Amino acid sequence: KNLMNQIKKLKINIYEKELEKKRTQLDFLKLQINPHFYLNCLTTINSMAQTQNYMEIERMTLSTTRYFRYLFQSRTDYVPLYRELENVNDYLIIQKLRLGDIFEYDFMKEGEIDNVAIPPLILQTFIENTLKYAFSSDKKLKLYLYCSLVNENTKKFLRVQISDNGPGYPPDILAALQSNQPITGSDGTRIGIANVIKRLQLLYEEQSVVDFENLIGGGASITVDLPYKVY
Repeated sequence: KNLMNQIKKLKINIYEKELEKKRTQLDFLKLQINPHFYLNCLTTINSMAQTQNYMEIERMTLSTTRYFRYLFQSRTDYVPLYRELENVNDYLIIQKLRLGDIFEYDFMKEGEIDNVAIPPLILQTFIENTLKYAFSSDKKLKLYLYCSLVNENTKKFLRVQISDNGPGYPPDILAALQSNQPITGSDGTRIGIANVIKRLQLLYEEQSVVDFENLIGGGASITVDLPYKVY
């Protein structure tokens, strides 16, 4: 009887954890469906049409279509890293087409990591956060994304580093990020960093690490370590 009660409690705990994962996933997806971003894409396409910039219209339309298709289809816990990076690239192409010469980005990969499992839309949220705080009126913004496989203390994990050459995080924002506190943007919208970290905790428990810092030479950096798992 005691054993049966323990099994029952275990089943309930597993069921409740799965429910919490689903709720968090749905909340996260709602955060990603940003109507302002969608409208900005349409406005940019309209501006390109007025100047008859047909090549840019084609690039913008294709990138936007791929981006939203990935967004609406991302209902699994994991995707292969290469798919997540393709989506990030589409997102950054859209931002580049919208912002023009004031924005540049650079990708780097090291090691056999294309099929490492990663939760979908995680990287995009960190990059959105970077773009929000990295813009400076006096210089071009450069964003760097570096993915690598790390072996440390007999453990293997995926490391993703996102950095920029902007002014760095304001002290209050950095403190909130480092303590995993929700952040509200100037337009009243909630930025999904706390939700991302909650998702990582549900999926990896204590095995994932997210660090935020301001770099000594200027700019900000986010480092994400995830357990190595093949998709």
